[in-house]
Amino acid sequence: MGKPRAYSLWLAIALASLVLCLFAVRSVGRLVLPPYMVDVRGLAEKAPFVFRGQVVRVSGTTLNTRPGPQGVFIATIETDRWYRGDGPAKVLLRFAYSDFAFQGHDCIDFRPATYWVVFAAEKDGQLEMIDDCVGALTVSPLLGSDLKSKDWLTQMEADFVAGLDDPDPDARLASIQRLGGLELPSSRDALHRVVETGSDAESKWAVYAALRTGDVTVLPRVKELLANKYGGGARPEEAIALELQSVTDPAATPDLIAILERASSDIARTSVLVALGEKLRDPRAVPTLAAHLSDPDRYARYDSLDGLKNITHEEACTLPREWKEDDVEPQISRCRIWWEQAGKFRDWPKN
Repeated sequence: MGKPRAYSLWLAIALASLVLCLFAVRSVGRLVLPPYMVDVRGLAEKAPFVFRGQVVRVSGTTLNTRPGPQGVFIATIETDRWYRGDGPAKVLLRFAYSDFAFQGHDCIDFRPATYWVVFAAEKDGQLEMIDDCVGALTVSPLLGSDLKSKDWLTQMEADFVAGLDDPDPDARLASIQRLGGLELPSSRDALHRVVETGSDAESKWAVYAALRTGDVTVLPRVKELLANKYGGGARPEEAIALELQSVTDPAATPDLIAILERASSDIARTSVLVALGEKLRDPRAVPTLAAHLSDPDRYARYDSLDGLKNITHEEACTLPREWKEDDVEPQISRCRIWWEQAGKFRDWPKN
């Protein structure tokens, strides 16, 4: 028996998108979010110790010179900021790294001279990351002003904003993505500056980061980005398309409908349909959802059906309680008939 979200976005595209990102997995492993999708604030709230700094030494070797697991190591990190907890100027962090990181474990390979923000806990008298694949994230070495405040979240945001001015383009991109991971509305002004003045890649990642803060004013820019064909993998367009499913601001409905009308990818269309029909449930979206009952992508057709059920409560658009996969397409046909014979003649609200 299927479940209501058996046709959901993650079942439809998670493997197709995430395995192309930084951390691929086998069926024996676990799905690991790529760093740009990590909930930075959530990690920090879980970790008793959160700090950032530069790796100055690693005991043993982490060079990938032979196959197989490569053991447990100690990274010596010179800290330049403690966000949560308190500690010394130099921290010894125990970690494991393996060539089999694609299984979703032991992913982080600390190297001397790299900068990280670390989310740690104490285990057997030694600090370890709270997650072996996203428990540390690369950061720019640039710091903001010391706010001398107990508000670690504001201090972390200030440090990430400072990283936007890093001369290293990779460090700037990391700073943009970390701001997105904080999901703070107060970051929007800084991100908008990057959208307007950054490089092409920086501008796109800043749009994604702004969406993560709940900023729907960037949706016209999203419409432009997703109207054009783009490749798969860890690209900002794909991240933006995935993020659209999380939009919950009712003011976004007209822009989401406009994006849907021009979106070039199945992922983008399905994400918007989820937002309109599951998250927002806005009657203004009913004609658009009905149109996508004939979408060439089966997941988009399902999400259109599900959205129409949520908004109209029509029996013709509602799957039986104990439905199976084979029930979906016949139900879509019944819903399409209802729309042509009755639904489209109703006075649906306009944008």
